[in-house]
Amino acid sequence: GREQFHGLGSMYCRGAAAVILTYDVNSLQSLAELEERFLALTDSASADCIFAIVGNKVDLTDDCALPPDENRPEKSVASSGSKVQKQVRAEDAIALYKKILKYKMLDEKDVPAAEKMCFETSAKTGYKVDYLFETVFEMVVPIIVRQKAEGPPQTVDITDYKPAKRTKSGCCA
Repeated sequence: GREQFHGLGSMYCRGAAAVILTYDVNSLQSLAELEERFLALTDSASADCIFAIVGNKVDLTDDCALPPDENRPEKSVASSGSKVQKQVRAEDAIALYKKILKYKMLDEKDVPAAEKMCFETSAKTGYKVDYLFETVFEMVVPIIVRQKAEGPPQTVDITDYKPAKRTKSGCCA
């Protein structure tokens, strides 16, 4: 069912100040699909858009011992059952981030470092989710403030519509 909504994605990215691209750390295929299917959607984002690459589901991996978190009940960590080996390494996410920069023709020295923009989280337990959003938010706010100071938005105000004067039509007008 994802294919039928694929064309709508660029509409949601239009003028975006930040794009968070998420994959499953337990599926190398999900990272490949992220690049394959969604990289082109970033074309409609703003020129100075912030990109974050987020690996989700780290709570299911065997090599991630989640430290205590005040936003996460401890029983959720213990009840996760059998763990799987993580298929996507942090280096893979960093490589994708660098591909995005190349695709967008951005210079690495003008954007946040890849290591700062690649995250591993758990939506289920809340592990590092707040950190992800706080980091992105801190970077986006100055961009939005600067854009507002630079001039009017790139939108049309339909309340300023004034109908054109009608002229007589025909060959003798």
